[in-house]
Amino acid sequence: MQLKYYILIILLFLTQLLNAQTKANNDLIFVLDEKSDMQSQILPLDSIIEIAIKKSFSVKFQDDLIDAAKYQVDFAQRVWTNNIVGFVGYSAGNQNLISASNQNASTLDATNITNGYRMGVQINLPLYEFVGRKSRVNLYKSQYNSTVNKKEETIQELKKEVIQTYYSMLYYNNLVNIRSESKQTTINQYLIAQKQFKDGLIDIAELSRLKTIEVNSRADFEEAKRQFSTLYFLFENLVGVPMQQLILKK
Repeated sequence: MQLKYYILIILLFLTQLLNAQTKANNDLIFVLDEKSDMQSQILPLDSIIEIAIKKSFSVKFQDDLIDAAKYQVDFAQRVWTNNIVGFVGYSAGNQNLISASNQNASTLDATNITNGYRMGVQINLPLYEFVGRKSRVNLYKSQYNSTVNKKEETIQELKKEVIQTYYSMLYYNNLVNIRSESKQTTINQYLIAQKQFKDGLIDIAELSRLKTIEVNSRADFEEAKRQFSTLYFLFENLVGVPMQQLILKK
């Protein structure tokens, strides 16, 4: 008696767990009204593409490369300033004035104060700065332009992928609805056929044929739902936000 009681409790628990899991899956997948046109429930495609670009890690990575290339060009244009050297010095002595003169018509006087501060700027420009600087700057500018073009290429590829996934998801959403209607029709037909078979109106061959149609219809529905669910989660990952954030606010 106790064994039957425990078995009953376990069965009830498993049933509730299965129902909860099924409800969670349905809530997770179908946050939209799957029986309505999906395109009318979410943001326009252009707005979705803008969100995808803003959230894309690939685009952000290209932005970082562009910044790095921009800094490299700026550095290459300023690197010549490494050849400018400033100096400050101080010397000390006995303050003697050194004078030299002769008796000729021209007299030369020279004086030197042997202590005091000395400061100035010295510029040494190697020949390489005149010959190679332009080529080096142009090289970094080309690299900068390449990173800008690569970002545009990344954006175009992202747009293409979003568009393809978007319309594929709409297609399978509609297909799920079609398969659902077809499944329900074949189930009803099979239920009627079962009654007709019991009443002797149809033979076993006809009942088996309708059963095969009903089974295939349910399989087609499950396949369409699987495809839609896969695209649904791929689309969320591609755009970078949950589907809830793409639903039009009423």
